[in-house]
Amino acid sequence: MTWTNKPHTQRNLRALALKEVPLTHDGLSQLHPWRSVAYLRDLLMQSGVLPPADRQLLLFQRWLAEKLPAVGDAGHRRLLELFATWHVQRRLNSLADRGPLTSKQVQQARNEIRLATAFLDHLAERGRTLAECTQADVDNWYAGGYTARRLTHAFLRWAMRSKHMLKVAVPHRSTSNPAPLAQHQRLTLLRQAVDQGDIPLQDRVVAALVLLYAQPLTRIARLTTDDVLHEDGEVLVRLGDPPSPVPEPLAGLLLTYLDQRPNTRTATNPNARWLFPGRRAGQPMTPHTLELRLRQLGFPTQRGRMAAIRHLVLQAPAPVIARMLGYHDDTTAQLAAEAGGTWRHYAPGDHTR
Repeated sequence: MTWTNKPHTQRNLRALALKEVPLTHDGLSQLHPWRSVAYLRDLLMQSGVLPPADRQLLLFQRWLAEKLPAVGDAGHRRLLELFATWHVQRRLNSLADRGPLTSKQVQQARNEIRLATAFLDHLAERGRTLAECTQADVDNWYAGGYTARRLTHAFLRWAMRSKHMLKVAVPHRSTSNPAPLAQHQRLTLLRQAVDQGDIPLQDRVVAALVLLYAQPLTRIARLTTDDVLHEDGEVLVRLGDPPSPVPEPLAGLLLTYLDQRPNTRTATNPNARWLFPGRRAGQPMTPHTLELRLRQLGFPTQRGRMAAIRHLVLQAPAPVIARMLGYHDDTTAQLAAEAGGTWRHYAPGDHTR
């Protein structure tokens, strides 16, 4: 009840009750502060009062509605509005049609808008408009830090396609992933996750899914209790097709966790089917939250996942690993080739006939 006692919550609920603000997604977008409104929106969608909508997309649209008016130059503001409408939002809408957006996808969209804004300011400082932009202007921009400004690529390519600027060469440099853990390091961390009882049970399960099954946190966050199968004394987890067997002692750990999932005894998530339910109604924990928790415990998720997948593609044909773990065939085939696996010439397809 703490949330309902807050002044802004009471103000927003009163505005909805008195119909000063329509009880719609657009209506909620008029209310503040955004975190409280997002919580309220989740409750209304979970209870069926509002139709389902992608919450990350709604948050981005709200952010954009506040960001654009703050741009002082009218010409810049118009260009950013066009870029946001015809490139950024169109891409997000397409992604949302295929499944829920992740916070990482929306963060990238925000950064593309921020960097486009900064690039236009950079041109203005050099006395140029976007239509007057030269190769030297672009090179000077990236000289200030390629990695931090790499997402400017999207704006430049859109601007050239839509004839808002002349053709220039957009620099490209490879940004290599961090080196995977050595296998003995991965196994040490996996043993810690399974055996170390002072680590929260939820974090132990997440770490094991990363280190044993090479699962990205975006996929782990979307797992449900239906993805854990307990049949004929065997525990399996549905990551792809067919489900993957879960060895002991991880199997026992996973079954224990199913009965002790957090955030299921609250008013917002009493019937949550998420394997890792979040605090907001109908929502799982975010990949970002999962990553922060593991990082604080010393589990490097990206390096651990890469070590796991590189180990797995050496144990079985890459297409088999891809199907079982939900990877694309091309991804596992490339990793198998890099690792020098003996299965790299195995042809994908149905080998049961």
